[in-house]
Amino acid sequence: MLDRAADGSPAWYHRCVADVRPFFALRYRDSAGALGDLIAPPYDVISPAEREQLLAKSPYNAVRLELPDPPYEAVAQVIAEWERDGALGRPMRPGVVGWTQTFTLDGTELERKTILSTVKLEPYSARVVRPHERTHSGPKEDRLRLYRAVRTHISPVFGLYPDAAGAGWAATGIDGRPADATFFSDGGAVENRVWWIDDPAALSAIADALADKWILIADGHHRYETALAYQTEQRADAPDDPAEHAYDFVLMGITALDDPGLVVLPTHRILARWPEGAGARLTHTPVADLPELLSALQSAPLDRPALGLVTADGFSLMTGTLAADATPGERLDVAVLERDVLIPDLGEDQAALAHHEALWYTKDAQEAVDEVHSGKAAAAVIIRPLPKDAVAAVSDAGQTMPQKSTYFYPKLLTGVAFHSLTDHA
Repeated sequence: MLDRAADGSPAWYHRCVADVRPFFALRYRDSAGALGDLIAPPYDVISPAEREQLLAKSPYNAVRLELPDPPYEAVAQVIAEWERDGALGRPMRPGVVGWTQTFTLDGTELERKTILSTVKLEPYSARVVRPHERTHSGPKEDRLRLYRAVRTHISPVFGLYPDAAGAGWAATGIDGRPADATFFSDGGAVENRVWWIDDPAALSAIADALADKWILIADGHHRYETALAYQTEQRADAPDDPAEHAYDFVLMGITALDDPGLVVLPTHRILARWPEGAGARLTHTPVADLPELLSALQSAPLDRPALGLVTADGFSLMTGTLAADATPGERLDVAVLERDVLIPDLGEDQAALAHHEALWYTKDAQEAVDEVHSGKAAAAVIIRPLPKDAVAAVSDAGQTMPQKSTYFYPKLLTGVAFHSLTDHA
C-alpha cells in the first residue's frame, strides 16, 4: 500500500510548491472555425437564452460540452465525433497556452496574462493549492457526474501565484510574437489573444520560474474539488499504483498575483426581505443617491467595514468597527454583512438565503438599485471592491470567504483548450 500522511492523503502529495506541467491539450483545429465562435463562458454564468445564442454561432461551440443536454454520457460521444471530424485534435508534443485578455476599466486599458496548463492535484491541507471561498455540494455533484461520463476537464480553474518580478510570464518568450488566435468576448469588451507554446527551452524556463510557487484558487473551487473527488475514485480502483495519471492533474489558468491586469470586482447582494430595524448593529449615514453612495464607499477607510444599503426609504452608508484581534476573514465586508446583519436579523447566512431564493447577486450596482425601486426586492447591499492582498491574506490564514465574495474580471473562457483524463500524464 502507498504510504499515507497524517491527513490520510498519499505521501507523494506532499510537496511545498505547485507542480505546473505542459500537457497534450485537446484543442480546436482550424477546420472547426474561428475560435471566437467556439468558446463559451463557464457553465454557472450561462442562461438558457445565452446557451442557445452560443449554439447558433457554431455546432462545435464548447457550450455543448460545458452545459450539455442530458444525458452527460452523450458528451463523450460528441468529443469523439469532433475528433473524427477533425474539429478537435491533440498536438505532437506537450505544451502550454499563453493567454492575454485586454480590456478597459474606468477609462484605463488593462491586460491580464495567464498561462493555461495542468497542475498536479494537491489536498488543501498541503497548502500548495489554497482555497479562499466556501463551496457547496450541489455543483460538485453535478460536475462529478460530468467528469465520470466525459473523462475530460472542459473548463479551467483560475489560479494565482506570487510573482512580483513577472518571471513566469517572461519565461513564455512570446512577447512580440504574433498570436495564434485572437477573439473577443464579453460583448466585445475583452480582446483575447492565445499562443501555443511547446518549445522545450521555453517550457523549461517556465518550470524554473514557477518552481517555488504556491497557487491560490481565484475561481473554480467547485471544479478543483470535483477533480480531487474524481482522482480519489480513480485511485481507489488501483491503490498500489505509484504511476502518475492524467487524472492526477487539473486544467488551470494561472496568473501572477502582482499582474497589473488582475482585477477583483464586487458582487452586490439583493434581498427579498429586509425586516424593520435590520442592520442596527452598524452605523447608518444617509446619502442622496447611488453616485454619492459609491463615492462614500470608495472614501471609507479600508481597515473598517463599510457597506452600502438601498431600501425603499433611500440610500445609506453602513459602517462598523472590528475587534483588534479580528482575523483576515472576519475583517471582510461580506463577513460583517453575514455576521452582523443577515444571521441575526434575517436568520440565515448568505448560502441559505440564496438557496431559499431570498438573496441573489448582481455585478451591476444600478441593477441592484432598480430591483429595489421596482419592488422586486426589499433591499440591496452594495459591496466595495476587495483588495487583492485581502484575498491572499484570508487564504494565508487558512480561512475561507462566503461564496460570491470575489469576482475576478474577466472570466477565463471555456474552449481555448481541454484536458483529457485518459491521456498519459
